[in-house]
Amino acid sequence: MTEVLMHGLPVAMAVLSFWSNTERKVLFLNLGLCITISASLALQEAWAGVLVMVVAGMSTSYRLLTNKLVDQRLIGVLIVLMSSLIGYLNTVTGKTGWLEIMPLVTFILYRFGELHCREAGLRICMVVGSLIFATYAVINQSWGVAATESLFAVSNSRFLMQLQRRSRRAAI
Repeated sequence: MTEVLMHGLPVAMAVLSFWSNTERKVLFLNLGLCITISASLALQEAWAGVLVMVVAGMSTSYRLLTNKLVDQRLIGVLIVLMSSLIGYLNTVTGKTGWLEIMPLVTFILYRFGELHCREAGLRICMVVGSLIFATYAVINQSWGVAATESLFAVSNSRFLMQLQRRSRRAAI
């Protein structure tokens, strides 16, 4: 029952993302996804994914609380620190293959979009990051996370297309 709940909660949050028509709403949903996905990945013992999601939750919380964008140099430092942590964790656990790099790539895309970009850039980064993380989840047989990330990619793609249409109309 716990496993069904851990896989079902992220999917429910991803369905809610279809109503996240503002930057703030998508950030709140991302925080909820960070919490539920990290719990689900912990049950799967996918520790690199858990680490990425916990730090992602802290990053999302910062953006929600301050509503400020972060300088690229600070993002670079954060990415280097996170890469080092994941490298250390992978070395300790003996998991040093390409699979363990996927959460890091997702982290880089999400953090750059979240901390440095406005809504359109954020959504682009989230679409690409979600597709990579969905692939990671499928390989780890974490079906709830895979479904969640796929739904999140679709909903962000939809809102990105709406933003692009609005900006084209405004330019005319």
